[in-house]
Amino acid sequence: MIWISIPLLAVSLFLIALVSDRIIRYTLVLSKVFGLSEMAAGFILLSVSTSLPELSVSTLASLGNEGGLSVGNALGSNIANLTIIIALAIFLSKSEIIIRGESQKELVKFLFLSSIIPLFIVQRGSLGPVLGIVLIILFIYFSVTISKTPKESELSEHQEDTGKTEKSSIAGLKFLACLAVIVVLSKLIVDSSVDIASFVGLPTSIIGATIIGIGTSLPELATTIQVLKMKHYEMALGNILGSCITNITLVLGISSLVSFSEVNVIAVQSIMFYVLISSLTVWYMISSSKSINKKGAIFLCLIYLAFVLQQIGITFFI
Repeated sequence: MIWISIPLLAVSLFLIALVSDRIIRYTLVLSKVFGLSEMAAGFILLSVSTSLPELSVSTLASLGNEGGLSVGNALGSNIANLTIIIALAIFLSKSEIIIRGESQKELVKFLFLSSIIPLFIVQRGSLGPVLGIVLIILFIYFSVTISKTPKESELSEHQEDTGKTEKSSIAGLKFLACLAVIVVLSKLIVDSSVDIASFVGLPTSIIGATIIGIGTSLPELATTIQVLKMKHYEMALGNILGSCITNITLVLGISSLVSFSEVNVIAVQSIMFYVLISSLTVWYMISSSKSINKKGAIFLCLIYLAFVLQQIGITFFI
């Protein structure tokens, strides 16, 4: 079965990235139709859309009593977003991320606060409905707060271009169709990942944090490169940080509501260390220089390299 699971996982991750990219397109159309503010559309709709792979994978993993895979996917995706995804977006778009305004400060503050949440999962050693309710309430609070921040950049031109190419009714139907495809692909990803983890003798939390974590972050990479090329720096960072907050609150919240499974605490502890390191590094770059340049991108790549090596047994810090 392992020879089927490996190519099945690779193909499913590739397809889920393509489908998620289409969902982003339809989300922008629908946000214009419903008259949502650009900040609300960017943080809530766009970040949730790019986090749909994580949400589907983690929820299905929890339903299958694979709590470690669920937590590992959410945390590993955040590490990938804050390190290798930001770095690759800067290199491929040939543009640094320049931070302006107060909205990014709010996002970074919420990101740091939400990065502390997994410590409670480590302490509890399991997921559960109480934790899920708390996380979902936090997501609602973050969304309402961010949506009230003043606009710093405009995406209307991009939204108008998108709106011209897709009628709202058709976009809505295609959006629902893409959601259904993502659910099916996510089920294949969970099943194949569990088979691979069992074959190589690794905890499912490690598989979720590495292979699936970066695979389900591909929509964030595609979107960030696109908006950086358009010089929408605030939206680029807002998409990345918004997706991280969504992973920690909404994704883990829904996963916790449907799961009572145990979590490999030792594996999650090593992942949690890099969640904090990557969050603090991005926070420092934004606070000190108000930009993330190529030198910073190289440093973020090194953090992700250390994280991957840590997961396969080569220890640097802990």
